[in-house]
Amino acid sequence: MNRFIKFLGTFIFLFNLSIGFAQDGINNPDLRIYFSDNKSSYAGMEMVNQIWMRYIWNNLDVNGAEQFGDIDLALRRSRLIFYAYLMDKVFVYTQVGYDGQTYRSGENPGLKLYNAQTEFILSKDKFHLGFGLNTWNGVSRYNNSNVGEFLVVDNPGFAYPVEGTFDQDGRQFGIYAKGELNKLNYRFSVVKPFEFGTDSISSPRTTEKTNENLAIKGYFSWQFFDKEKTVFPYLTMNNLGRGKLLNVGAGFYYHPEAMLVEAEKDLSTVDPLIAGMLISSGMSDLLADFAGYYPSRISDIFLAAIDVFLDIPTKRNGAITSYLGYCYNFFGPNYLRSMGKMNVSKMPLEIALQQGIGNSEWEIGTGHIVRGEFGYLLPGKGMKNRFQPYGAFTWKNFEALDQASIQFDAGINWLMYAHNIKWTLQYSSRPIYNLVDGRNIWTGSKGQVIMQTQIYF
Repeated sequence: MNRFIKFLGTFIFLFNLSIGFAQDGINNPDLRIYFSDNKSSYAGMEMVNQIWMRYIWNNLDVNGAEQFGDIDLALRRSRLIFYAYLMDKVFVYTQVGYDGQTYRSGENPGLKLYNAQTEFILSKDKFHLGFGLNTWNGVSRYNNSNVGEFLVVDNPGFAYPVEGTFDQDGRQFGIYAKGELNKLNYRFSVVKPFEFGTDSISSPRTTEKTNENLAIKGYFSWQFFDKEKTVFPYLTMNNLGRGKLLNVGAGFYYHPEAMLVEAEKDLSTVDPLIAGMLISSGMSDLLADFAGYYPSRISDIFLAAIDVFLDIPTKRNGAITSYLGYCYNFFGPNYLRSMGKMNVSKMPLEIALQQGIGNSEWEIGTGHIVRGEFGYLLPGKGMKNRFQPYGAFTWKNFEALDQASIQFDAGINWLMYAHNIKWTLQYSSRPIYNLVDGRNIWTGSKGQVIMQTQIYF
């Protein structure tokens, strides 16, 4: 750690002595040192700090009793990025930091490695080949989004459908190819997913299976107007009208034999003595309680999405930003998983709803998701002290739930200096599901208010 601090101090000192502050088209300013007169070789650094202040209306308990709300201050993200571009031949990219620190997280976190990748430029702009722990993802634009340039306060949880299972924070080890052919921007990866799941031959519910299989993923977008810079793996979700963007994309993720399908009870496994006693006493309906499961079928994971992103300037230096995406997720029959970002609820798990405590909700499952966003940058001068109200909705229809749901976000960005110094205030709803006559029904909604401060350079 001491070596890292010394290195960082030296790095920042050198920046203060160098050319150091540049603007690359529609990208945020980068601190850079140039190693050649023609600027074909350079090293740089980026940093983002996002702090959340929240009030959470917590989920009910299983009996329908209201719970106390939570108010807290939390670290959503703190990251440092180091990169080097050498002689139009090699690009090296490393990201470290920490996400999700709350007052309930325990001891101080250590640095976490997010990205470590090396990229060879075989044909400038058209074909780059990279290796390592990377974020060149498939499925949708949201899977490749820039965390410093959201329209809403944060990416929705379903944007990373294998988060916390076969990937780590949207990253996997692999080989990727990326580039641009005319108006087509492409990224394609062959990855080795992280080991996760069970090695059982049967499971009472559809769940992840330990396996050694490679996965493939890709995302392809057609850029109708301006072309986006893709030196880094990330795409903007809020370009503030700095260009004229209309991009239509499609992507996928395929991981063979990665799931165990929920199995049925095999009544033939019940001990004959117990079976005879239950049948003779008229309690044959209890046989399943003493039975094992049939072997599970094995299923692939297949995810696909199409989306449209629009960001165009309007009169008097305003801008319209919008996104519409459709996702189809298949993890096997009735797969369902809940998530809750930086959940701080203290409610006992024994009395929790199936979707979980606090701010947990059903985020990922076999089924369909539609996401829409719209924001308007109010007219003004420059990029200082600008305001941008926005709204978003999410429709989810998961196979394991008996009713689809709709939830929404509404908020406003105060751009003190574009995305570099930004405040965001947002209210978000989430659906509450409960068992009613054996059916998993959307019975109401809860919400949370988030105020975020962001420093990004």
